[in-house]
Amino acid sequence: MHPAKKHITRLLPYLLYGIGSLSVIAAGCKKSDEVKPPSSPDIKMEMIPVSDTLRHVIATNTLLTANHPWYIDGWVYVTNEATLRVEAGATIHVLPSAVNKKDGSGSGGLIITRGAHIYASGTADRPIEINVAKTTKNGASGIIVLGKAAVEKKHMTLDNPDAPTLNHLSYGGKEPDDSSGVLKHLHINYYRIAGTGFIGGLLLLGTGNRTTVEDITLAPLSVKQPVLKSARLH
Repeated sequence: MHPAKKHITRLLPYLLYGIGSLSVIAAGCKKSDEVKPPSSPDIKMEMIPVSDTLRHVIATNTLLTANHPWYIDGWVYVTNEATLRVEAGATIHVLPSAVNKKDGSGSGGLIITRGAHIYASGTADRPIEINVAKTTKNGASGIIVLGKAAVEKKHMTLDNPDAPTLNHLSYGGKEPDDSSGVLKHLHINYYRIAGTGFIGGLLLLGTGNRTTVEDITLAPLSVKQPVLKSARLH
């Protein structure tokens, strides 16, 4: 599948982009060719996880290398203004969790909280692959990025995917030049769900004009694929 050659130059609140396999929901974002953060930031210290399965919270600068696959168990939050860096060519498998889901659906992925950063800068020859595993009933899974830029929304909070009754994931602010990092040459294979909110894939909320989003391919998977029978959890 060829990546959708689409540089997103302006993202309006909850505007759904659909070009080929590309589908992005965003709010309060404006992309600019004039000012961009570096694709590989100068981070003085970062850790490589000992386990290949990530859970719960990433609170320190972390590097996911491309020399073996990584696994995300449910939802993983990048917090504490930490930076998550993903090498070009890396593969990440999302293992959806059914925690606090009344309908039994499983969801998972990465949530970059306000003030934290993600630098997932693949290349045309070495894109970063994110694959969501099939469960009995999939919920919305993928990547959610929350920034500090202004948004046209009264209540600037996002339902916590782990506990939908809690609205404590804040986004937005008064920093139009805020950067949440770089997402470039990224392939996300996910299960699209019905609805008007986060349907899976990629969601940007309040990310500033220094956030770079380029060459993103979102590919909805077939619901007829086999259900995940076992997960690699270490």
